[in-house]
Amino acid sequence: MPQINMKQPGQVVSEFSVTSDVVTVAGVVIDCAARETDEAQIIEIRELDGIPHEGGDGAFLAQVEIPARRYIEEAGPLDADGHPTTVTTPVAFDPNRIVLTLWPAN
Repeated sequence: MPQINMKQPGQVVSEFSVTSDVVTVAGVVIDCAARETDEAQIIEIRELDGIPHEGGDGAFLAQVEIPARRYIEEAGPLDADGHPTTVTTPVAFDPNRIVLTLWPAN
């Protein structure tokens, strides 16, 4: 389960759900595993004229923070000159590393 923060304790927030690596806020669906890259991602969910959307203008509803992809380095086979090599393998996406911050609902 991701870390869930509220900007104001006890506030009313937009409807949201978290299922494994998918975060949904006010009907806007973010597939966090698909958005994972080598750099951290911050995705804003906003509402303008009663329509929730990703990014752009409007009041904040939520912010989804997806940390940078992690890797494991292991010793690989020797290269053609007999020198050791390193094999870098991405670690499986961990939804527990997601941070969801919710703003008060309008």
